[in-house]
Amino acid sequence: MDSRLILKKEKKLGILIDSTSFENLLSNEDEDTKNLLGYAEASTSSKFFQFVRSPLETNYEALKRVSEFIKTYNDRGELFAIKVIESETSWTETVFYYRIQDIEKIGKVIFKKEVLDDKEMEAIFLVFVQATLNSSRDSRIFITENKKILENRLWLESHYPGHLLNIVTLEEAKEIMDLFTKYNGKYFIRGNFTCNKGYWYWLSFRSEIPNFHVGDSFLDAFSTRFIYLLMAIDEIGFQYYLGVNNDTLDNMRYHLNYFITLTASIFDSLALSTKNGFDLYFEGDTIPSRTSLDPSAGKGFLKALREKNSNLRNHINKYVDFIKLIYELREAVVHREIPQGIRFAYDDHDEKWQSNFIRINEEIKKQIHRCGDSNQKYDPISMWGVYNISTEYLLEPFSFAKSAARVLIELSNEYLKMLGYGDFLEELRSKRDESSRDPFLRDIEEFKNNRLGF
Repeated sequence: MDSRLILKKEKKLGILIDSTSFENLLSNEDEDTKNLLGYAEASTSSKFFQFVRSPLETNYEALKRVSEFIKTYNDRGELFAIKVIESETSWTETVFYYRIQDIEKIGKVIFKKEVLDDKEMEAIFLVFVQATLNSSRDSRIFITENKKILENRLWLESHYPGHLLNIVTLEEAKEIMDLFTKYNGKYFIRGNFTCNKGYWYWLSFRSEIPNFHVGDSFLDAFSTRFIYLLMAIDEIGFQYYLGVNNDTLDNMRYHLNYFITLTASIFDSLALSTKNGFDLYFEGDTIPSRTSLDPSAGKGFLKALREKNSNLRNHINKYVDFIKLIYELREAVVHREIPQGIRFAYDDHDEKWQSNFIRINEEIKKQIHRCGDSNQKYDPISMWGVYNISTEYLLEPFSFAKSAARVLIELSNEYLKMLGYGDFLEELRSKRDESSRDPFLRDIEEFKNNRLGF
């Protein structure tokens, strides 16, 4: 989904669930769906989220426990309003202004059919329920996995109903929910369990990099930088869901520059730990910048490493395009002209969207492509945030940071494994007996099973 204002202080995030989509996901034992529904029934997270679902007979208890919206009819038997039960003593009723025949016409356009079946009619009807419930004062998202609705979510916003609908996938919903609670100062491990900010990011880091062990000074610096990097991703995410303006653009650039610098410094921590661990000697080994994963600056280091551990050298080479990309961006951020930002709005007859971007050159765009970039299903920008306007290349910071971090996680954890570090979490599991359970292991397993965002 494009950048738009969803995060708000001291408000609830309204969440409309497409019950048919969730029923299908639950039938396939989808863990993310179970996870999200756990937040729907938790009393602690209910302070931040208001869930409602479309009416559907279901055998899944977790889905049953989410309140259905109620259709209210007038004396002529016409749909008049949508009622949402908020608690045992309160409810809201919102007038439904749309005519069923108009909804059906739009459904025929979306599904490219002359006659809609019941499921298709229900799917397009839910879009208009979302349009009815959504308001400028609050934030509300509509979660569906209906491909036709998702493919046309921007078209629907620019045609009929014709305003922001915030139609999202399950994955996007979890991301928004995570950032919404963090923006309001709460860090959830599961629906009824929060922790402080520092512990949340420590759990996030340890769950992503299980082969990290404390003790090595360079790797301790590596862990601190990685935690700050995870924080930087969320800071960029906050700006993404605060909409497009000069302030969010400047803040995104600030945190992206820090993200890039941290990624390069994580490479440096790994290189320094490797040099010490394998007792490597090479020409210029007393110059800190020569101990580097950068194939240009670290030629001597990488050659010495190949002689000591060819598997680790091959591992570094596997990610050489990513490493080159980060060092090239760092060079621009630290030593050359900082990449310039641009507020961009796309507006044509069929869709409208907007985003904050930074300008990149063609070579950076090619390097990103070599890192495995690809198109997204339902968005105009790529997985890594690239968007082309004629011969100009733009980069969306939030998409870039998430994709780059996923590669960094893969690179780093396997790197530590090749340095000889075992899976710390597996070691904890092997040490425990049935009469005791390590509190940290308990928390991190809860975190891995129930976390929402990145």
